[in-house]
Amino acid sequence: MRRGKLIGLGVGPGDPELLTVKAVRTLERAQAIAFIAAAGRTSRAREIASTYVRPGTRELIVVMPMTQDPETTARAYNQLVTGVIGELGQGNDVVFLCEGDPLLYGSFAHLMARLGNRFACEVIPGITSITAAAAAAQLPLGLYDEPIALIPATVHPTKLRNILQQCDRVVVMKVGRHLEKVKEALAAAGMTENAVLVENATLQDQRVRPLSVVVEQQVPYFSLIIAGRKRPKA
Repeated sequence: MRRGKLIGLGVGPGDPELLTVKAVRTLERAQAIAFIAAAGRTSRAREIASTYVRPGTRELIVVMPMTQDPETTARAYNQLVTGVIGELGQGNDVVFLCEGDPLLYGSFAHLMARLGNRFACEVIPGITSITAAAAAAQLPLGLYDEPIALIPATVHPTKLRNILQQCDRVVVMKVGRHLEKVKEALAAAGMTENAVLVENATLQDQRVRPLSVVVEQQVPYFSLIIAGRKRPKA
């Protein structure tokens, strides 16, 4: 009996038109899709993919509690794994929807780790919020041999400052309620002058602003900052 394949599919940063041709074709023939929704919220990945999901497609939905408790999170992932294994064991492929790219700070990596090598696996990459934000700001991410650091805003302030001191250019993700901490670290590293804040890249409420004009203490969770030291003229 055929065993199903697990497919991690990146749906991109928000605009449904940014799904790749391969992602769309995969969704259009999918028998079952799986995705995670935060407690009390709809799944953003499912909303992005909705245009391409066929009526009648089976949906495996797992609600992820808004907590950092590892036991609670593990139970949610184990519930997801049980549903996915049920489909795969019957020979059905399962397409797991991931915002952005499946392997960039995505839940898909946790699912792969729990399934191990028991089933075939495929990853379909997606456009990341990083490149989408750079396009929205019309700001090059890297030139020549310039190193770039990708940093979650959730890291400890000391670690954040240390990384900023060592890099020419950075992208700080998941800014949200960590805005003030990030602004202080960027100022200490001399990276505030050319920093840009991009909120909700590619969505209708997308907003691009110089960080210097941002006065609020908190921004949407799906916000990132692109910053760097002043580049010499070519």
